[in-house]
Amino acid sequence: MSVEQAFALRHGRGLWRGLHTNRALPTGAPDRELGIIAAAALAAAVAGYGLASGHMLLALVVSLFPLVAWLLPRPTVPLVLLGASIPAFQNLTGGGGGYNVAASDLLLVLVGAGILLQAAIAGSFPALRALRPVALPVALYGVFMMLLLAYHLGVSEVAQTGQRFELLLLPLVVGAFAALNGRHILLLQAYVVSTSVLAVVWPLDSFGLQKNPVGQFIGNAILLLVGVPSLRRFLPCLVVLVPGLLLTQSRGAIVATALGTVVILAMQGFKARTVLSRAVPIVLIAVVAFALMPTGARERITTFSAESDTPAAYAIRARQEYARDAWQIIHAHPWTGVGIGNYLASSTDPHQVLLLQAAEGGYILAGLFVFLVLGTLLALRMMRNVEIVPAATGVLLATAAHGLVDVYWVRGTPLLGWLLVGMACGALARGRKVKATA
Repeated sequence: MSVEQAFALRHGRGLWRGLHTNRALPTGAPDRELGIIAAAALAAAVAGYGLASGHMLLALVVSLFPLVAWLLPRPTVPLVLLGASIPAFQNLTGGGGGYNVAASDLLLVLVGAGILLQAAIAGSFPALRALRPVALPVALYGVFMMLLLAYHLGVSEVAQTGQRFELLLLPLVVGAFAALNGRHILLLQAYVVSTSVLAVVWPLDSFGLQKNPVGQFIGNAILLLVGVPSLRRFLPCLVVLVPGLLLTQSRGAIVATALGTVVILAMQGFKARTVLSRAVPIVLIAVVAFALMPTGARERITTFSAESDTPAAYAIRARQEYARDAWQIIHAHPWTGVGIGNYLASSTDPHQVLLLQAAEGGYILAGLFVFLVLGTLLALRMMRNVEIVPAATGVLLATAAHGLVDVYWVRGTPLLGWLLVGMACGALARGRKVKATA
């Protein structure tokens, strides 16, 4: 049994038990009180400014900082709430200016701010140090985005670039923090439970949630159950997750989930026990669910051509039009792009992440995104003995693959993949620390 598995058995035996035993981490009481006082003072000042200037959302978010500072030494509750909130990706801002904020974004920023505050008080940043295995691809991508921001400087560009960092850097830091403190399994349990509820409810009432991200969220939950042994008690959730994925009729999510499953099984060595207990049930449930689906739904899932007049074919033709629009922008701005968040064509997104990157930041940003994903996958390969790594690899690759035919950089879509990468790095650092002190 690995160090991570032993720790998971001791601290992550159940989601609700973990919530009930939400003990504080060993941090000095004076430091905690000082941190809460500092957070309260800062929150009061910024919230006052937000109220005076009419920025109610800013005032609301900042007013929660003291609560986060108090909860940070007791990280179970905020991390579980974060895991549960990821599938609830409704936009809370109305999409003004193209800027999208979901509940998970708010929680992510608040937890990240709390981690930063704790690091300032303690004089060390272990979550950031744990990310050394992926430092190069992340740093290169981040530095070039800052150069783009300097070239296309503006209020909207600052906000859009900030959200891009929030969807990449913050999940890495928060994931590493969760694993360093042994709470990452609880976060993943909360995600699986929340996504299982989504899989049941969404076919009955979509609540305005678009099918493609819903499909990817459900597919990621399936990949977690395939790739994380510590989640084996949640395997019965496959009974609702697999039909839920098919009922979204998201072809990109279905194919991406199949790809991620194969990658996870390959990283695990195609062990007979894993194949029989996870892959085979998924296939059997999928076959039965597909057979019971309406004919129209089956035809949509199996349509991959634009040569008919069906809704499925129309969606493919629309993406072809989006691609043509994107190439026009890329040819007009091949090296500097139009700036992060400034993509404007027949759609606000070309539904293809590489085309979006090239349109926003030229061929260099597109190439750096490829290096970001491939470099991170290589780093995960080097950490393959860490329990969470197969799932991190499968989810990251599946989400990126789905991004080749759909929207990638928006709300919670890429969140889980980068959280898992951070968890893998944090678990590796924690294992090394345990071995060094043994």
